[in-house]
This record gives sequence, C-alpha cells and structure tokens, in this order.
Amino acid sequence: MAKRKVAVALSDWLLVEVDAYAQQLELSRSAVIQEATAEYLHRQRSASEATRYQAEAANALEDMRRFARERASAKEKSSLEMLRELRATGRGLG
Repeated sequence: MAKRKVAVALSDWLLVEVDAYAQQLELSRSAVIQEATAEYLHRQRSASEATRYQAEAANALEDMRRFARERASAKEKSSLEMLRELRATGRGLG
C-alpha cells in the first residue's frame, strides 16, 4: 500500500513515549504512530456503531410498547383469546 509522509506535531513527553515504545517493540516511530492511529479510529468507529445500534434497539422496543398500549386501549381480543373462542364454539382447528 502506498504511504504518504505527513508532518505531525507531538508534545515532547509524548514523543519520548512513542520512541521508547517503538524501541521496545523494535519498530519504527512511523509504524507505532500508524498502528496507534488505526487502533484509535477503529475504536471510535466501533463506539459510534454501538451507539447507533443501541438507539435503533431502543426505538424498536418503544415501537413494540406503543403497539401493546394501543392494542390494550382498543380493548381488542388477543389472537389467543380469539382462538379459544373459536375452539369453544366448535369452529376452531382442533
């Protein structure tokens, strides 16, 4: 994969940390910064996707609750109640 050079300004203490970590792993400074950046972006994307999923799940749950409230307020018989009535009158399936 092609790579491009960029200029990044880091605090002195952070550069010391990056260099020490790179030396410990026998990697270049660029490799450490590239890996750290990729990991950071992955975590941010994962957190964003998790937040979106939680919002969609909460909306779906609220839709189900709203549907249940509407059915309860309409005083409609449940499918099970209708089936029991059909069976009691001999018009059911079995």
